[in-house]
Amino acid sequence: MSDPLSTHPPALLRHRREWLAAAILVLLIKGGWLLVDHTLRLYMGDSMVYLQTGAWLSPSPGRSFLYGVLLHFSAFPLHSPIAILALQTALSAATALLLFHFLRHILALRFWICLLATVFYAAEPAQIFFERMVMAETAGQFALVLTVLALSRFLTVGKLRWYLFSCMLGLLAANFRTSLLPVVLGLGLVVPWVKYWLVDKHEKPQKAWRQRLGSLAIALGTLAASHVAYTQIYGIAFKCPPGYLALTGMMRIGLVAPLIQSEHFEGTGVSGDILKRVQLPLSDHWQRGNHIWSSQGLWHELENDSPNPELVARTITRRAMLSNPLGLLEINLETLGGYFDMTRVYWRMQDDIGAIAPDERALELVQGWLEWDARGINTLETPARRFFAASYRWLVFCLFGLVPIALLALVAGWRTPRRPQFFLLGLASVGLVASHLLFAHIVSFRYIHPLPWFMLANIAVLIDAAFNSRYRTVSRLETASAGKPAP
Repeated sequence: MSDPLSTHPPALLRHRREWLAAAILVLLIKGGWLLVDHTLRLYMGDSMVYLQTGAWLSPSPGRSFLYGVLLHFSAFPLHSPIAILALQTALSAATALLLFHFLRHILALRFWICLLATVFYAAEPAQIFFERMVMAETAGQFALVLTVLALSRFLTVGKLRWYLFSCMLGLLAANFRTSLLPVVLGLGLVVPWVKYWLVDKHEKPQKAWRQRLGSLAIALGTLAASHVAYTQIYGIAFKCPPGYLALTGMMRIGLVAPLIQSEHFEGTGVSGDILKRVQLPLSDHWQRGNHIWSSQGLWHELENDSPNPELVARTITRRAMLSNPLGLLEINLETLGGYFDMTRVYWRMQDDIGAIAPDERALELVQGWLEWDARGINTLETPARRFFAASYRWLVFCLFGLVPIALLALVAGWRTPRRPQFFLLGLASVGLVASHLLFAHIVSFRYIHPLPWFMLANIAVLIDAAFNSRYRTVSRLETASAGKPAP
């Protein structure tokens, strides 16, 4: 196969035609869906937090402030819900085209395979639906993919500025969606090792190990410095301890509640007897989210017992995780089984599609901010909502099938000159599933939203590898039939 990155005029012309074909198809899919379904939806109450941030630039301590800022400077000046839908559709279309770029011009797969993967992603149900939801999923996905592409460029050219750029993009992705933080941190830690100790070892054997070690130290220092600076600035801006969220401790209660014991409160100023007053059972891992939001949960009791519940929550959750690190893995493995419990799947999907109605105060605020009457929006059935609700089997397949398919794709690309890029794809794919396993406390199809991009990329690799194998076999048969020795 000719290199699609070639700068020869015929190759350059073909490159432009391929990009034009991909862009036209993506725009046709997105435009067609806009005509079929232009209903914007609310996910209560996250959407209201984002809208409040967008209206008043007063960030919530438990949610992304960057998404609200994005809304404030793009959609809010137009006072129209369609503006939010248009913005997110544009971001989703760009993410689809970045898939085409990654497959065609970084992995050098066949054009028609790259085009098919791009088309499938542009029409993928989770992407279509969350373009129509006032949530940060679409923006977070765009930032995550840009992070991966920046790391890909770093692997290719080795310039530290591309690694620094990936660190900045990773922080954007983590601000949009905190659940992406483990993934971008993991990529940031591993990719420099790949570059300086695997790639350079083969491509630049004359580069001394001390020089590679120095480059690695600089890269990892850049990662640490960027994240420390971010958390410090965040803490100063929001008058809270340094962190990625102001209410990090509160959110961690929703993850490790079953592991918290009375002795973990020692020295916090709160007695461990508080656990006896919590009305929800701590041992029931399905109640973890309710320990944050319910008046019967642990967080509510901490607010009543401590002048600084966030500091207490950070302390006890850290101790709980350190005292029983495998316990979290055990309960999260059991949580994954909920994806095969059709009762849980049904009720979770009802929540994810926005079936909870906004209250009167929320309706009034939305009307004032966006001139949008959202009354009855929770019961309105539309094609995009039905499409997403019917896709749960595909999303479960992405969750449980991504790791084995990614490993097969890595094997397929391991003997090619682009091995580091295949490794990056496999690392990001496995990292996303591992993050879900370690940090998802509920069954939620919303959490699976980032996976289809990587699933389709890996499937495209396997299809291309299958055709490579087929053509090699045919070539050998033709050579043998001509009376010449097969290579």
